[in-house]
Amino acid sequence: MAGMEKLKNVVREPNVVELKPWKSIHDTIKEPMVTGLGTIDIPESALAMGFARITKPDSLGAPTHKHPFDQWIYLIGETKNFSDFDADIELTLGKKIVKINYPCYIFIPKNVMHCPLDIKRVGKPFIFIDARITKEASVRPTKTAKITPIKYIAKNNK
Repeated sequence: MAGMEKLKNVVREPNVVELKPWKSIHDTIKEPMVTGLGTIDIPESALAMGFARITKPDSLGAPTHKHPFDQWIYLIGETKNFSDFDADIELTLGKKIVKINYPCYIFIPKNVMHCPLDIKRVGKPFIFIDARITKEASVRPTKTAKITPIKYIAKNNK
């Protein structure tokens, strides 16, 4: 994906930004993604959102970390019926591992430890959306909290 190392959206009109594909901050996501980064695109905007197409198992967001802002993660089917979702995912949220196999959004309050988002199986590609309201442009702080990693011991077949 040569030439996609840096986000270079184009402001077309006041408050209208053309999204340009770019390389994800997650090295394992190889397909281009689109991201609107709030104050970088429009100085008065604090909403930042990234959209990626997930096609295979992956682990995103490690190590477990927290932000000084709220975050929302959306996992939706990529067909015209967004509820057509076929994947198995586990997310560390606080001290719990949440198992997800349905379209959803996850609210992560500021200062709550979270991730990795472990995508165990992908039956059909889906859309991953990361949204936050913050003046910070980065997806994660440059320093992550140091915690003891959670060990996955046994699979709970619910």
